Amino acid sequence: MVRARTLPILWLLVLAPSATAISVRESRIAASVSDQTCTVPKPSGIFQPTARQAFLWFAARDVRSGDRLRVEWVDPSGDVSTTADYGDVPAAAELCFTTQLPIAGFAPASQPGAWTARAFANGALLFSRQFNIAAESDTGGPAVTKVTWSGAQAQETDFTVQGKNFQANPLVLIARYTASGGWTYLATLQPSSATPNKLVVHYRGLPANEYLVIVENPDQRMSPPMPFLIETGGYKLPIAAEVPWVITQGPYGTFSHWGNSLHAYDIAPRSGRCVVAMKAGIAYTHDLGLRQDHRHHSFGNYITIDHGNGEYSHYAHLASGTFVVENGQRVEQGQALAIAGNSGYTLGEGGGYHVHVSVTRALAISSSSIPFEFEDLPDAPRRMNRTVVSANVSPLCDCRERHPGPIERAANGQRPSGQRLSGQVSVAQWWSQLVPVSRGSKTLDVVVSWPVAASALDLHLVSPSGRHYGWYGDTTGYSGTKTNPQEFHVRQPEPGQWRISVEGVSGGPGPIDFNVDVSPSPTNSRLSASISDRRSALPR
Repeated sequence: MVRARTLPILWLLVLAPSATAISVRESRIAASVSDQTCTVPKPSGIFQPTARQAFLWFAARDVRSGDRLRVEWVDPSGDVSTTADYGDVPAAAELCFTTQLPIAGFAPASQPGAWTARAFANGALLFSRQFNIAAESDTGGPAVTKVTWSGAQAQETDFTVQGKNFQANPLVLIARYTASGGWTYLATLQPSSATPNKLVVHYRGLPANEYLVIVENPDQRMSPPMPFLIETGGYKLPIAAEVPWVITQGPYGTFSHWGNSLHAYDIAPRSGRCVVAMKAGIAYTHDLGLRQDHRHHSFGNYITIDHGNGEYSHYAHLASGTFVVENGQRVEQGQALAIAGNSGYTLGEGGGYHVHVSVTRALAISSSSIPFEFEDLPDAPRRMNRTVVSANVSPLCDCRERHPGPIERAANGQRPSGQRLSGQVSVAQWWSQLVPVSRGSKTLDVVVSWPVAASALDLHLVSPSGRHYGWYGDTTGYSGTKTNPQEFHVRQPEPGQWRISVEGVSGGPGPIDFNVDVSPSPTNSRLSASISDRRSALPR
């Protein structure tokens, strides 16, 4: 089971030094918040034990450079459940803070009663807010205490569900949280073996992600949801062998690892600062010339590696001018990429010089992260301030040397100008991705394809001005059929952010895997890449 921690985001609005003490303009306990703006959220006072999370949101004014802020979540017994210590913060006329307390499947779900969220500035109490977590009704129904799995992800997987009060012939429900805070059911399974304390179920087709298990007895009583992770493998730490670094923030980390960056790591150097490839693949470089920037919420300069299996690893906050690989170059595991820096939005205890690494199923660095494990850090606690030493060995691990390699080229002999996005969607569900199109682009070609012939998907495009391209909308450039693949070829596309959406029409019972090929690549243009980062990337 994943450990519960607070997951704050810090939004910097206006930089302006102040000599006055910190004051709070407004504070709220909320069930949801905006991860893009400092919008005041709708307040909530009572949370069910099945709620995804509770947020504390507040706006602090007259913040001075060096002020220290701390948030504590206090349980009904008066004990501090978890904290968020921001350390020194920059001078600002106003700063927005958001911290998160996970509930469903975590310790707070079994601690009903009056909770308190309180904030301190330089050791003095700023304010406190109370809310309630409702008690679960103990009807003697099923309860899940542990979920383990074995087998190959996305192929044949056996789950062992441990708990109590399992009746004969129960059902095991597999679900997944949605971005809105609820969840969607993926499968209803009958156990291959069952005892009052253990169930074994078999399921085909669960790729790496965070999931939920719910047990339903024949009397229709259901267990509270229990989260579990399926992790992808084959990765090693992004640091050269035998050089010590420190994990300053892991998955579910204190400062920014929630939402799309839930399963990311921040790793800071203790001596050398050379960042290396976690796994072999094709590197896409984004040296945008950025430095530390507290006004825009970006990943700074970064490198993405396409591993050729639908997974992409990302290396953010790199120092400009230190890249030792070329765009489109094939790199090996452990090969030097660039020097760790502090470009982009780097605040909190995980700020400063470090590398932010994540794995996604889409090329965009702001895509949803998936759980992954380091082969050279097996079964390690993902706690902060833990010194780690890598076993990622390569003769090309020196960032002082450039090691030219083969450049992947398209059929016309040019470097690839397109990109491939990978995803999955269930029937009646939607997948979306924003891609920037540069001014002067002659065409925008988008193709969605999927491997299972019995499934069906629909492709939709929405231009920056809101024009909808679809089989029942504007069909300009449409291939004219609803078969696999579906295609759009838009001439003289409007410059700006385009939304590409895929809708699940038929198939299942599990999610439908698909690929979306986009050309021209929105990352070819230095300007469009910068705009994409600053508008759509989450703060780090």
